Amino acid sequence: MLQKLRTPEGKKFVIAVVIVFLIAVSVISKVTFEGVEDQYNLPMSQWTVSMYIMQGAWVAIYSVMFTIIGSLPFGFYFLGPKDDRG
Repeated sequence: MLQKLRTPEGKKFVIAVVIVFLIAVSVISKVTFEGVEDQYNLPMSQWTVSMYIMQGAWVAIYSVMFTIIGSLPFGFYFLGPKDDRG
């Protein structure tokens, strides 16, 4: 598998995965942090450190999962077999 990632198509796949991850982190963090503020009427200036850690952990978990799901089509497109049966 590492051999495939070193090809030009593999590098395109890695770039696509990084872009999907950045989009997932930005969207999930905005929704998560603003959702807590709206839900509990608690501005971030009043949050404790443990609240930041907990929400950051959720952002990390969800971002990784959405990255895995979101990069599946790119894996098939860039790393899949290259034949004319398509």
